[in-house]
Amino acid sequence: MNRFHTLSAARNEPEAGPGKLFSLFWATLAGLLVPCIVLVVGLISLLLQTGQLGQSTVRLGANLYVRLPASFVDQPPLVQLTQLTSLAFAMAVVLSAAVWRHRCLADRRAAAITKSLHQKVLKQSVRRAELEGAAAQSLNAQKLIGRHLPSVQAGLSLWYRSMPRSLFLLLGCVSLALLVHIWLAIVAVISGVMVWRLYRQVRGGDADEAGRWELPQLRAQMAALVGRAPKMARLQAQGIAEASFQHELDQLYQKLAENDAQRGRVWPLLFLATSAATAIMVIGLGLNLLEAESGLSLSSAVVLGLSLAGAVSGVWRLQTLARRLRASGTACDAVYAYLRKSDGTTPSEQRVGLAGLRDGVEFRDVTLADSHGQAILNHITTEFTPKSLVTLLGTDSVSPQAMVELLMGFGRPGSGEVRIDGLKLLEVHPASLAKNVMWIEPSGPLWDGTIEENLSAGSGGTISNADIVDALREVDVYEQIQRLPDGLSTYASVEGFSLSTEATYGIGLARALLHRPPILLVNEPPAPNAQLADDPCLKAIKKLVDQGSLVVMLPRRLQTLRTADRVILLNGPNLAGEGKHSQLLSDSDLYRHLNYLLFNPYRPGR
Repeated sequence: MNRFHTLSAARNEPEAGPGKLFSLFWATLAGLLVPCIVLVVGLISLLLQTGQLGQSTVRLGANLYVRLPASFVDQPPLVQLTQLTSLAFAMAVVLSAAVWRHRCLADRRAAAITKSLHQKVLKQSVRRAELEGAAAQSLNAQKLIGRHLPSVQAGLSLWYRSMPRSLFLLLGCVSLALLVHIWLAIVAVISGVMVWRLYRQVRGGDADEAGRWELPQLRAQMAALVGRAPKMARLQAQGIAEASFQHELDQLYQKLAENDAQRGRVWPLLFLATSAATAIMVIGLGLNLLEAESGLSLSSAVVLGLSLAGAVSGVWRLQTLARRLRASGTACDAVYAYLRKSDGTTPSEQRVGLAGLRDGVEFRDVTLADSHGQAILNHITTEFTPKSLVTLLGTDSVSPQAMVELLMGFGRPGSGEVRIDGLKLLEVHPASLAKNVMWIEPSGPLWDGTIEENLSAGSGGTISNADIVDALREVDVYEQIQRLPDGLSTYASVEGFSLSTEATYGIGLARALLHRPPILLVNEPPAPNAQLADDPCLKAIKKLVDQGSLVVMLPRRLQTLRTADRVILLNGPNLAGEGKHSQLLSDSDLYRHLNYLLFNPYRPGR
């Protein structure tokens, strides 16, 4: 039962409070109405059996007595039947409404909690990016948002739907069955538990799970042996391949035979066990009906049977919840482990400000590794100066991206340090760094708002409409924007925007032209035309360089490499060379190979 505490952290979120009392009300009503309906059905069966309910106290079991009002007892049998049936139907309508309202509230509370957890994951990812890098947070977000949070929401929804409604249903129906006949109810419960335990033991859930894993493994090994057999035959080792294949084949069919034998005995044994339990119940019921003077009536048997059926329904729902919590509990632990981590991050309030870029940026023996200990950057030492265009090119895209992320303040080197104008990057306030470092990629990036708001945000009203038009003309996207129905007032968003990649990239560069950041980081999209002679986006970047900006680019265009003041070449995590494009082409085989792979239009497969 410990697994019933696995969602306690999520259930203690503030968002779980609203609707709690209403949910408890509808859960109680839905759980206790079922025993009440069973009682009314028992009265209906007794009325049909005896012809009339003519006494004020009706006996439906050994210790179950129902008092009827005098006005009801005096009615004709048909009127009594009509009233009882109407009451049962009305209670069924109320039960349906209660179950529906309880389900809606459960789903709403689960959605509110997981929605707040999504927001917390976003905030925590920003904090953790300072330690682990932004790329690592993207991978974490895929797991948390794609798999763990949906599992948590499903578990919470089922929890609120089952607790306490299923408990009230179980307790109410079991109490009713015990009042009808305590010993028959106990025998029924014991028989049901024994049948269930037998089913669990015979079915062998863990063994079945292991079989589902082992059989594909055995088949994969056999397929690999078939693939290696011709080569082994050439080495005059064909007999070894046949012997290994035969061994795997024997294991496979032995496992299949074990599974078939296990499945073959499940239902016969369960049928025998259920038959034995049913026989015991029938004999016990018969003794009460046929032999005992104060035995059960047929109506009492109906109440007992329906009560036990309701109890089974409650147990089944609780078992379903227990199975669901195995997955949801693990997901919940993963979410809160992510939210708890990195509590030791240095508070931003203790960091210093940054006013522009004077001397430049230094990488001093920087080493960075991923969460598995694999090197991303290995003892990188280099520098970037203002009024220069530097491109980063590598055999592994992760390493140049990591250098760019370090300049944005994401990630903490395992050794070495990054300095801006002599200040350690980790000591610079994130807000100050954000004012001095701008990031551009193929998506702009655009945020929710009009195109004009995207370009002028953060300027304090110093950027005019004429400035915006001039910047858009410089990157050659103004005409495309003017063709939109609302022009500069067109609402843009991360998703669902109709402009091309080149246009959104141009909007990002126009934003840089308007704000003139000291450091500009650019993730360049591929050229729309391989033979592009005049690139307005590259012209805009060169203009920013002439105005004093440091531009660091992840290049996707050959013309950018040719224009760059310096190309930094990485071979995996290691620094493999620095220099002009022409210099590296003549001195570095690796650089020539990368240029062939990336920019040769006649390379096979392009």
